[in-house]
Amino acid sequence: MREAIHSLFEKAVKGNVVLSFEGIITSQLLDDVFATIEDKLKADNEQPRVIKKVYNILVEALQNLFHHLEPPPDEFFKNSDMKKGSHYAFFCMTKENPGVYRITTGNFVKNLTGYFLRDRIEQLNYLSQDELKDLYKIVLNNDEFSAKGGGGLGFIEMARKSGNKFGFELLRQNKDYSFFVFEVLIS
Repeated sequence: MREAIHSLFEKAVKGNVVLSFEGIITSQLLDDVFATIEDKLKADNEQPRVIKKVYNILVEALQNLFHHLEPPPDEFFKNSDMKKGSHYAFFCMTKENPGVYRITTGNFVKNLTGYFLRDRIEQLNYLSQDELKDLYKIVLNNDEFSAKGGGGLGFIEMARKSGNKFGFELLRQNKDYSFFVFEVLIS
């Protein structure tokens, strides 16, 4: 299981890597990423509008990752120095072309959550920009939130801002857990 998931990370870090991480996700790690990413993009001479768009989508993607990740199943920790119950995940941002970035995240989710994510992403991928704008307003005014505090606005906002369809994989690990890989292209 661990080797298969690590190979997904290795697949994500192909190309011009701006930042990447694989391991235990903490709020301090994310704070550090948020504090440095804008500087990295400026050092790469990106346009201010590109920096803003990439930063905003990265924040949404990593906040979704952090707030919705589950500890891996026990078998993930076999032959590992990680403690059971740790919150493992990975993320990677690559530069595809000038002004074009790809953000990939991967984390464990309960199977039911994974099915919901799959259905939600397929729905969002089907919608036009105008339909995404309308859905955003509906969800914003709906006042319904998930058990983890989200109303689904993050995915809608990423779809609107990126202007691209999402990529994803949902890899069932056992009867309770799947590994969810999410990908957004920003152009």
